[in-house]
Amino acid sequence: VEGKQCGIILRENVGPFQQNSDLFSVSENKIELVDSLITRQQRSSAINKFFATLRDDGIFSCTLKGWRDETYTVFGGDFGSEVLLDVERAAVPVLGCRSYGVHMNGYVKRDGEILIWVGKRSPTKGKYPGCYDNMVAGGISTGYAIRDTLIKEAEEEAGIPADIMTAARPVGAISYTIVNQYGTSPEVEYVFDLEVPDGFVPQNQDGEVAGFELMSVKQVKEVVVTDQFKHNCAGITIDFLIRHALISPMIPLPIRKCLTSSMRLILF
Repeated sequence: VEGKQCGIILRENVGPFQQNSDLFSVSENKIELVDSLITRQQRSSAINKFFATLRDDGIFSCTLKGWRDETYTVFGGDFGSEVLLDVERAAVPVLGCRSYGVHMNGYVKRDGEILIWVGKRSPTKGKYPGCYDNMVAGGISTGYAIRDTLIKEAEEEAGIPADIMTAARPVGAISYTIVNQYGTSPEVEYVFDLEVPDGFVPQNQDGEVAGFELMSVKQVKEVVVTDQFKHNCAGITIDFLIRHALISPMIPLPIRKCLTSSMRLILF
């Protein structure tokens, strides 16, 4: 878009783009939006109509069946830079555009030990149902800032009030690329830690989390290397364990296997 690479489309997914020459110019190693789509609104409208048609025709159904009527913003550079267009969230993996999200580790200090709140995804979730997850996690939708998203997701997913959320500390960002049946997903997650009061129990508000468990570090170490833990969230949790000196930075082999599993999660 405008001479900027903003995605990675798998070769096996090129067909529908080739068949829509009114929207796309397709060459050997590049797919471009046609020059007549000048504005953000024009590009967004055209590409989302394109994907809605594919959805209705059952194409890319593994991801488009999860249509959200929610868009992610595609930037010309890093988050907050020039906006190129807004794309339906379910279609983003097909385009391979970078998406952004927030993840928060919630923990309790009790008798000199750290206990970690771990969420368990609803069994009705379209992706990774029933898997363990971070206490709070969510994508940054069009129109939302980083901390706005964090506060919104904390309320929806865990019922954390604003007065407790004031203690949430930004601790960095983790980037990775997931390659799976949905496509290519380069993602950047802004990571926060929150020490919650001992006695506070998170309560899901939006039906997307089945419940929460307050785990010992030993329990987290055991489950984080299994397929019971959503793989990108495992990476966020392992980062927490390293930063709090709960495991060695010399990552043990079982954890390395977790990070290079069948989901092909690649950390940078």
